[in-house]
Amino acid sequence: MFSVKTAFKNRTIGFYIGLAAAVVALVGAVLYIATDVSDRTFSAAAFALMLVGAAAEVLVILSNLRFAPLVCAIFYIVGFALTVNAALPSISDVWNGVHFIGGNATLGIVFSVTFFISAVAGIVACFMPERGRANTKVPAEEADGPANAD
Repeated sequence: MFSVKTAFKNRTIGFYIGLAAAVVALVGAVLYIATDVSDRTFSAAAFALMLVGAAAEVLVILSNLRFAPLVCAIFYIVGFALTVNAALPSISDVWNGVHFIGGNATLGIVFSVTFFISAVAGIVACFMPERGRANTKVPAEEADGPANAD
């Protein structure tokens, strides 16, 4: 039977980095659709990929599959790339000082950076172990060394 206590038992920093990436991706995606949906810098595909990547973190929590963090990272990376692709024309307008394409370049940059953070954290989580050792305590006799070491 599943319990939250067993799902988070013996987890390492790599797991929590991946979990933080999922939270950043989820919060970023919700804010992305709330603030940027009617702008030229919005990408529906990027929004969907960030949500799917955050939801795929459930696979990491519930399974012991070593490749599960990679699935999340792939969604974050592609979502980030699509966000940059959507924001780039507006950023180019600001950079060149013309208003040809339009769009909110500031939001494009903010969400690109947000999704970049998720992507990098997801990549880092891929190279770190998700679970620690089951028994990390050392028995007292082993910790002290041999009793009669002359």
